[in-house]
Amino acid sequence: MRVDRLLSMLLMISKKGMVTGKELAEHFEVSLRTIYRDIEKLGEAGIPIASMGGKGGGFYVMENYNVDNLFLKKDEASTFMAIMNNLSFLFGKSTNFNDMVLKIENTYRREINTDKLSINMSHFSMENELKEYLFLMNNAIEENKLLVFDYSNRRMDYSERIVEPVQITFSTGQWYLVAFCRYRSDYRRFKLVRISHLKMGDGFEKRDISKEELEKIFEESYHRRSIQVTLKFTNRMGEQLTEYFQKENIQKTEDNEYVVIDHFPYEDGLLKYILSFGKECEIVEPRYLRDEFKEYIKELWLTYHD
Repeated sequence: MRVDRLLSMLLMISKKGMVTGKELAEHFEVSLRTIYRDIEKLGEAGIPIASMGGKGGGFYVMENYNVDNLFLKKDEASTFMAIMNNLSFLFGKSTNFNDMVLKIENTYRREINTDKLSINMSHFSMENELKEYLFLMNNAIEENKLLVFDYSNRRMDYSERIVEPVQITFSTGQWYLVAFCRYRSDYRRFKLVRISHLKMGDGFEKRDISKEELEKIFEESYHRRSIQVTLKFTNRMGEQLTEYFQKENIQKTEDNEYVVIDHFPYEDGLLKYILSFGKECEIVEPRYLRDEFKEYIKELWLTYHD
C-alpha cells in the first residue's frame, strides 16, 4: 500500500539522516521514478524533505521537523522493542516486520532502553527450525499459500496435514500455527514443536472468519473434550499454585491444604501433567480419573521393578 510506503520512507529518512534515491528504491523494491514521485507527495503533505546532490548526498528531513510520539509511552516502547528485538531473530528479513520496527525505533530512538528487559521466545529443542518455520509461515500467510507438513498429535499419531494458515500465536511458552486443516475440515492450533518437514504449497482463496469467531471455535472445542477435576495439594505446594492455575480456582482448606477445581482436556497428557506434581498432589474427583491414575502409577512402577 502506498500510504504505508510513504510513512516508512519518511521514518527511514528521518532515522538515517541522509538516504539516496537508490537506497530507497532497493529497500522498497520500486523504481527510482516511483521514489521521486513519493518524495513529491510527502512534500505536498507539508513534510520538509530536502535533497543534496553529489557524493554523500541524498534526501534528508529538514532541521526541527520531528515525527511525534503518537501512541506509546516511553516505558511501553521499551517493552515493545524488547519483544521486537527477539522477533527480529525469528522472522528474519521480513520487509513488513522490519519496516514496523524502523517506525518504532525512529520515534523513540532517544528514549528506548531495551537493556532493562530481555525476552526470549525461542525453543531450546528447535531454535534453528523455529526461525525457519516462522519465516515460512509468515510468508505463507501474507501470500495466501498452503502449508504442508507432518504432524504428531497428542496421541503421538503421525499424519500429513495440508492447511490454510491464518495466524501465528505464542501462548503459555509455546508457538502455535492457527490454520484451517483440510484433513480435519476445521480450524486447528498446531504446536510448532510437533511440526516437521514444513513446506509451502499452492495458493488458496482466504476464508472469511473473524478473530472472535476463531476464539469461539477453540473455546467450544476445549470444553467438549474437557472434564472438571478436583485436585488436593499439600501446604508446601500451596504458595506456588498460582504458577499453574488461576487464583479463582484455588481454595485453602481448614486443614491448611489447598484444593484446585478446574477443567482439563480428558486425554493422555492429563495424567502426565498431574504426575508432574509428585506426592504434593492428589486427585479427589472424578473417581474414574483417580482409578486411571492408580493404574498408570502401577504400570510406571512395573517399568522400574527389577
